[in-house]
Amino acid sequence: MMQHPWVRRLMYILGVFILIILTDKVIMPWYVDLGDEIRMPDVIGKTVDEAQQILHKNDFHLIVADSVYDAHAPAGTIVEQRPYAFSTVKRGRNVYITVSNGEKAIVMPNLYGKSVREAEILLKSLHLELNNISYEYSDLYPEGAIIGQSFPQGQTVEKNTYIAITVSLGEMPSERVMPNLVGKSLNAARQQLKQLGVRNIRTEYEENARYLPNTILNQKPKTGVLLADVEEVTLVVSRLQSKTQNE
Repeated sequence: MMQHPWVRRLMYILGVFILIILTDKVIMPWYVDLGDEIRMPDVIGKTVDEAQQILHKNDFHLIVADSVYDAHAPAGTIVEQRPYAFSTVKRGRNVYITVSNGEKAIVMPNLYGKSVREAEILLKSLHLELNNISYEYSDLYPEGAIIGQSFPQGQTVEKNTYIAITVSLGEMPSERVMPNLVGKSLNAARQQLKQLGVRNIRTEYEENARYLPNTILNQKPKTGVLLADVEEVTLVVSRLQSKTQNE
């Protein structure tokens, strides 16, 4: 069946019209959008100011979305970005970043009244190190209780900070008598004797596997002797057995 010329002409005009509409509304916008897509710059590890300069060159808008503690990233540097680095994105979009607050500060705990062992466990759990112990007489705290610490409670300290403590020797005796030092550390024994006015302290070492090194095994004079009559104190101290004797 033959179509009338005006029908073919109408179909031709209609096809051209549809093609123009498709080109204007679909093809051209798609083609234009292709030119706006670029690779997202990598700003991980950069400061906020550095990232701002990099992103601004490509018409991106930087937004600080969050901040986190991160022991591996210096404070003020970027640890996360969205969209991700090197992804294909359009110009002018928002870039959300997460900034590092650095390593989380450690708050110094209260050690007063605790034993040395309790303090060691607590400090270790906070990544702090107990490295120095001194001893003093105290009328307020029993023997063995902590009565001083090198950093006050609540102060912020860095990871692996060395902490010094002072431990009570109990009440100061009314008379200068020889205390019982057996079982104490050599450091504690020396400090206690010095506070009692003893200046001449002699140490003798004895191999003993039952006790920790530098533990007092014996003493001379014995407990209770008036120190006013003593010129020298001798402390017998443990040490590890030599390897040659163990073999």
